[in-house]
Parts: sequence; structure tokens; C-alpha cells
Amino acid sequence: MSLTATILLIYAACLVGTIASSRSSQDNPSEGQGPRRLLGALLVPTLALVGAGIAAGSPAHAAEPVSHSVSQGVDGPAHVIDGATLEIGGRRLRLHGIDAPEIDQTCYDGHERSYACGRVAAAALAARIGAASLACEPRGGADGTATVLCRLGEEDLAAWMVANGYAVADRSVSADYTDQDRRAWGRRLGLWSGVFELPSERRRLRGASAGL
Repeated sequence: MSLTATILLIYAACLVGTIASSRSSQDNPSEGQGPRRLLGALLVPTLALVGAGIAAGSPAHAAEPVSHSVSQGVDGPAHVIDGATLEIGGRRLRLHGIDAPEIDQTCYDGHERSYACGRVAAAALAARIGAASLACEPRGGADGTATVLCRLGEEDLAAWMVANGYAVADRSVSADYTDQDRRAWGRRLGLWSGVFELPSERRRLRGASAGL
């Protein structure tokens, strides 16, 4: 039995007993003051306990665990984390089917000059979005980050990033952007204009080094 039900039963029993005592003392008003005082004394703490029991049994929405998956669409302005990761409404989202250089990654251009390709990719994505609101659809999740397909108007942002060489198609997840990848490679756009390490390979090697 729940705490609230138990308290209500106790209160009901006290109430019945008080009413019975009150009836038996109708011929002597002075004797009826005791039961009425008892009823008043019981009423306040009992109601307080009932309220506390209800509050304790109610879910506290602020304490609910944060889910890393997206079951419904997410809309709104976005903050760019890197060339493939966004934050919308406090929730971190990864663009489905692509991979982009990490924010601290360095690549080499066609003249073998190093440049901060991770920051270039993030800046390109941020400039493309601007202050606009995105509409994102769920596409599953990996590594604790929800993956989504995000559109800027009618434009698929992931497709735009790959087509311009700021990101590569993640073939381990999806073949959706392989055509854009091949065209960017053929035109030597963005990352393909020079030499770069695949972000997934860089993460793998970094993880292996950390485990030594």
C-alpha cells in the first residue's frame, strides 16, 4: 500500500472515532470539546503528510536523465562544435553519414602548407547556417551522440559539407553521400586539394596511443 493511502486510512479511522465520540457526548457539551480538538490537531499534520507523500511520488522532471537519442525532430538555431557536430537547444547532434576533421586537426594544401582544416570545416558550416533555424530528423545514434539529417531550408547540410570538400562520406555508416564525395575528390575541393588524414583513422590512432 502506498504512503498516501495509508495516511488517508489512518485519518479516516481517526475521523470516524472522533464523530462517534462527539455523538456520545452530545448531552454534555464540555465533553465534546476534546474530540473536536483532537480532530483539528489530526487534520493539519495529516494533510501535510498527504501532500508530502504526493510530492514524493510525483516524478521530478528536472531530475530526469538526459537522453542521447533523438526520437522526434529537433528544430532551432544551431551552435557549431565542429564540421560534423552541432548543438541545438542544449542537445549535441552529429550529422548523419559524414565525418569531418576534428576541431584541432591539421591538414596540408596543394602546396604542402599546413592549415587548420578542422577549424576551416567548422567555420564553413557555421557560415553556411548563420543565424538560421535548422530542421533535423533522427537517424539513430552512436558513441552517445544522436545522429540527424539537418536541413537548411531544403538543403541537406551534410550533403553540402561533403560536396564542397569540408567533410567526407562516412561509408561505415551510410552510402548516402558517396556521390558528393567522389565529385569533390575529382574537383580537388577542400580537403581533397591536398593531403589529410581521415578523421576516423586519426581518432583510432589517437585511441591506440592513449591505451599504451
